[in-house]
Amino acid sequence: MREPAQSRLGSRQGGPPANRFRAYEDEVIALYHARLRGISSPLAAEQEVWAQCELQGRRVFRDCADSLEAGLTEVSDSHIAEVVDLGSARVQQGVHLTHSVRAGVILFDTVLERLLECTAGIEGADKAYAAAIRALQQGIGRRLEVGSIAYDSFMLARVREVHDKGHRKLAREIHDQIGNSLSLAMRQLELYELQVARQNADVPKEVRAAQDAILETLAHTRELVTELRRPAITGCLEAALADFVASMGDEGVPVQLWVRGLDEWIPAPVAEEVFVMVRECLRNAFRHADAGNIVVHIDIAPHEIQCEIIDDGLGFDAEQVLAGGRTNGLTGLQERTDLLGGTLHIGSSAGRGTHVTMWIPIKEDQALR
Repeated sequence: MREPAQSRLGSRQGGPPANRFRAYEDEVIALYHARLRGISSPLAAEQEVWAQCELQGRRVFRDCADSLEAGLTEVSDSHIAEVVDLGSARVQQGVHLTHSVRAGVILFDTVLERLLECTAGIEGADKAYAAAIRALQQGIGRRLEVGSIAYDSFMLARVREVHDKGHRKLAREIHDQIGNSLSLAMRQLELYELQVARQNADVPKEVRAAQDAILETLAHTRELVTELRRPAITGCLEAALADFVASMGDEGVPVQLWVRGLDEWIPAPVAEEVFVMVRECLRNAFRHADAGNIVVHIDIAPHEIQCEIIDDGLGFDAEQVLAGGRTNGLTGLQERTDLLGGTLHIGSSAGRGTHVTMWIPIKEDQALR
C-alpha cells in the first residue's frame, strides 16, 4: 500500500540524507524516463527496451544511496557484469551506442539534482556526498564501458559475417567465370592436339607452353577460391596453421609447429595477417625449397608476436629473386609486415635453406577479439 503524499513528503524532509535520497527513487526514474522521451530516445520508445534501461537506472540510484549511507563508494560488480549481454541486445534492437551514452549523461544529471538537494546544508555530509558522486560516476561509466565492449564485439562479428559473404560471392564468380573459361581453353588446346596427332605431326612447343600456363593458372585459381572460402581466424592460430599443414599433406614434407602464448593476446585482424604470412612462407617452402624438414616457431606475448619459419631446402638469393621479378610472395610479405608496423628478415643462400623471421607489435589501440 502506498504512503499518503504528505507522509512521503515528510520522509524526504527529515532523517538521514540517505533515507531522504532513497525516497526520491521513483520520482527520479520517472523524470529520467520523461527526459529520454523528450529527446526521442529509442531507449524510452518501447517497453521492452525501457524495462532494461529502468532496471539499470534503479541499480545505479541504489548504489549511490548505499554509498551515501556508508560514506564509502559501493558499486555492485555482479550487476555491472550483466550489462555484457545488454550491449549486444541493444544492437539487435536497433539502438546505437550513442543513445546509451546520452542516456548515461541524462541519468547522471537527474540523480545528481536530487543528491544535491538531499545533502545541501548538512554539516559533515561532504565525505558521504563524495562517495555517492563516485558511485554515480562509476556505476554509469563502468556500465557504458562494459556495454560498449559487447556492442563492438557484436558489430565486429557482423562485419566478419559480411566480409565472409563477400569473399564467398567472389569465390563463386572466380570459379564460374575465370575457372570455366580456363577449362574451356584447355579443352580447345586438347582438341587441337588430337587433330595434330591424326595428321602425324608434332604439337608446336608454343601449344605445350600454353597448356602448361593454363594448368598453372588453374591451380592458382583453385587456391584463390579455396582461400576466399576460408572463414576468418576466430579461434586458435595454431589450429588454423595445423589445418593448413594437414591440407598440404600430399607434399610429403614434415612440418614441426610450435606456438607459445595465448591467442587472447592477439587482436583478430592481427591474427588473420599472421596466419596469412606464415602460410605464404610455408607455401613457398613446399613449392620451391625441396626441403626435407620445415620448422615453425611462433611466440605470442601481450605486446608482440615473433615468428620463425625455417627449412633445410635449396635456398635462394633473395636479392636476385626480387630483381628478377620472381618474388614468390616476398613483396606481399614485406607489405603486410609494414602495414602492421613490424619487421621482416629473410635469410637464405643457395644450398643452405631459408630462415624467415617476423616481428609484429600488438598495439593498445588495435581491435580486441
